[in-house]
Amino acid sequence: MDTSPDIQNEKKKLFDAAVTDWWREMQPASEREGQPNRRGELAELKRCKTLAEIVLVPRFQILRRKLQAAGYGNLPACAAIGGVLAHVETHNGEHAFAARLAQPKSQGNTPRVSELRFRRLLKAKSHDELFIDLVRILPLADHTAPVAQLAYDIYYWGDQTRRKWTFDYYDALDESS
Repeated sequence: MDTSPDIQNEKKKLFDAAVTDWWREMQPASEREGQPNRRGELAELKRCKTLAEIVLVPRFQILRRKLQAAGYGNLPACAAIGGVLAHVETHNGEHAFAARLAQPKSQGNTPRVSELRFRRLLKAKSHDELFIDLVRILPLADHTAPVAQLAYDIYYWGDQTRRKWTFDYYDALDESS
């Protein structure tokens, strides 16, 4: 397999497009003139409590096929992406997701997600655990995230991603204090 930077960049673009297109298709029809209403499908995904339940949802299968076509076939990671993105209501590509978690709430200067809760999130060992933790944390981030980057980080959840999130979180925490 060729892992040259050009090939990797092209593969990442395909990933980003697949995830972003699928997420946009899931948004309420009022935001997408002339497109079918997918509120029921979105609600079905939001009700899922496990990755095994997500895999059974027909709308997830569309995401899975898009990701497989882009060269990303890790089923647990894809299911976690589908489950988490169902809870993202607003795309914000300005900040890394971990940096958003460190931003202060509207009043005061305490971060949206405490350091203790953030460290617990970083301890997630599997995509099952990560899915549950992220779904619980998203309301604290006002259901806002950089869609493609969050999905990519979920797909490649591991020590390198944890390290990146740690730097993003603490750098943002320092900037806000």
